[in-house]
Amino acid sequence: MKKGSRILIGLGVLVALSALGFSFLTVRIPPATIGVKQALWSEGGFDAKDYGTGLAWGISGYHRWHYLPTQTQFLHFADGAKGAELTMRRGESPLVFEDWEPAVELRTRDNNTVSIDVTITYRIIRGEGHLILKDSLKNAYRDRVRSQVKGVLRDELAQLTSEEYQSTEIRVKRAQETKVVLAEVLKIYHVEPLQVFIRRVHFPSDYEQKLQEKQYLSQRKLLDTALTLQAVEQTIVAKYQKQTGNAVKIKTQDWEKRIQTKESEVQVLIAEINATAQVYAAETRAKGEAERDIAIANGRLAIEKAEALRDRLRNEALDTQGGRIKLALDAVDNLHIPKVTLNSDDPSVPMLLDLDQMTRLLVGQLRDGPAPAE
Repeated sequence: MKKGSRILIGLGVLVALSALGFSFLTVRIPPATIGVKQALWSEGGFDAKDYGTGLAWGISGYHRWHYLPTQTQFLHFADGAKGAELTMRRGESPLVFEDWEPAVELRTRDNNTVSIDVTITYRIIRGEGHLILKDSLKNAYRDRVRSQVKGVLRDELAQLTSEEYQSTEIRVKRAQETKVVLAEVLKIYHVEPLQVFIRRVHFPSDYEQKLQEKQYLSQRKLLDTALTLQAVEQTIVAKYQKQTGNAVKIKTQDWEKRIQTKESEVQVLIAEINATAQVYAAETRAKGEAERDIAIANGRLAIEKAEALRDRLRNEALDTQGGRIKLALDAVDNLHIPKVTLNSDDPSVPMLLDLDQMTRLLVGQLRDGPAPAE
């Protein structure tokens, strides 16, 4: 055999021995379960510890494991249950423990017999599971709990009267007080009550009929009282409605009057503003027209003065020798003689070639110098 094969075989044997040793030295505690370890060869033998879900150390053959439930347990007292019936029904995960007992029969404080359906929920006190094994109560603690609960229920629930059983508030209060008593009684068995539910209260048929009639009369009385209070309240409401309606009318009239007064004041103010605006417009328009007429008259006067000044200056300019020459030139420019017939034999006819004579003819004799010689 090759060396590699021997090594593999040796590793396999080692793994197998390790797994066997691990399983020999450990135990798996299921979910929702308390594990209690007992040493078989020692006095007492129980570990003072509760083991939770998971793996725990323990030597097979030397240690023995005991298991207790951690989930809520139910104790039912109800009609139809015969004797002490223990039901363990499988739920979603762990087992659900339910004990069934007949309904609790007792006499009320006013000496009436009554049958009560009650449910008690309880569980093992955390960290005290090993004490149940130590006190040898593993298979007996449920019976002890059932017996103690039955006695406490008969003592505590008998303190109510028949009428008090008809009140939900009183029943709930009595259930809470009973739970406190149960907590003191059951702690010696290392369990604690969680809730006490009074689910049903049943009196004998003849008394039940009387109770129903009494309850009906009581409810009828309450109804009549409520109807009376309703009528009174309706009267008060109607009174308040009438008062409110009158107050609304008064307020409405008052506000309408105030609104009309304000509207009149606003209308008068608007009229005054309009009149003032019209007067201002008329005055402004008249003032503007007057200023316009004055400006027009002043403008015309200025134009006329300018025209007079222009004529005077023009006349003064034309009255000079240069001005007369300008006039003569303008006259020549404006002179249109389509045809001229001159008699060359007439000595009075000026010669066009004689410029001096033509100038004297058109312009005249110069004032500031002697006339040119002919």
